[in-house]
Amino acid sequence: MCITQISDGDGITDIAELLPAGSAVAVVAAGAENASEYMRKMRRAGIKPRLLVACGEQRRIPCPNIDDDVRLIAAYGGESEADCAKLLGKERKLPVYFVAAVPAAITALTPQCRVWCGTALRLSEGAVPVGAAIDERACELAKDLPDAFGGICAATAGVFDSEAYLRAVGKSVSPEVREEAFNLAYRALDCAKKGRNASGLCVELARISLRLASLAQSAGLAFVRGAADDCARTAQMLFAREERAQCGRGELAFLFGCALGKTYLEFVSGESGFTPPPDNNYRAEKLCEYLGFDELTAARAAISRMKNAELAAYRVREYREELGLLACDCVKVFDEAKRLFRRMYPDDGYSLKGKIEPSDLKLCMALAPDTFAVTGSALTLMREFGLLERWLF
Repeated sequence: MCITQISDGDGITDIAELLPAGSAVAVVAAGAENASEYMRKMRRAGIKPRLLVACGEQRRIPCPNIDDDVRLIAAYGGESEADCAKLLGKERKLPVYFVAAVPAAITALTPQCRVWCGTALRLSEGAVPVGAAIDERACELAKDLPDAFGGICAATAGVFDSEAYLRAVGKSVSPEVREEAFNLAYRALDCAKKGRNASGLCVELARISLRLASLAQSAGLAFVRGAADDCARTAQMLFAREERAQCGRGELAFLFGCALGKTYLEFVSGESGFTPPPDNNYRAEKLCEYLGFDELTAARAAISRMKNAELAAYRVREYREELGLLACDCVKVFDEAKRLFRRMYPDDGYSLKGKIEPSDLKLCMALAPDTFAVTGSALTLMREFGLLERWLF
């Protein structure tokens, strides 16, 4: 089972229908207090919940014991808890069900999972959830509105990533998918205009996040984990290595999305679509210097992956008008969202000052295609065309 359906309720009825009566379910949550009420509801429905605490800053579960009678893993929380559950589901060959208890949930339905190895961050393949739901009562009390809103806006840059890369290899994104993705983003903008204290805002952002994730999954695309997300994870690695204060993935994705939108507009508007290929030895050195890669891993990461970059560059130029219009749409979303994003913080975004410098943005954008070469993106094309070397220093 790999088709995710979004439940209208809290998902307990769906879980009960998936399993034989009296089955046990492993519940991955940040703590006992977080999921206690939800597990009580499970017991009333005849389900036997077994709590697995996703502990530590990176929400990792150290070698959990899962009883033989467990038939399903339920992730209760947000993206971190979902990543833990998906990894366990893949390892133990058990279905995974996601229950959003916070609004930041846009990557919860993708098969990729974040895994930290010291200060190194990588993506691993996990189980795709068979279903998803929202615990509205818990979600309404959540605090991570900027993380959720940032991730939703960043998905529009991801749509451009998918379209540009697919055009470069002779394919395209369905117009219906593009339109629906932007409709959902503007729906989030409309909700955010009501203010961070508006009733139901957290629940609505969670609902939009899940629908975007489901849309990407049904279309076979990865725009909820696009280049802005790759840059955000690269920045998290850089900050961890330098022992700097961390931001949420969605927050960083928003900041990078703002920069990428204008970069992409410049990319498709330029006359020259191809320059000499990048210096992979130099890129490998920078991966070691800034992100702590060992030499062998850096050498493997820095190699070129596109077989015919000249043909890809020609196709980008051929579709430059369509791509330019899409890039403009992305820029409009971020321009309209900037003020709303800042006002989701209690200090109206004052704490964002000095969080990330322009040099950090450029460095992470230059190295992200080497660090997380999982999906095709416009940033990957720019790397193959030798257009990111100017940001290495």
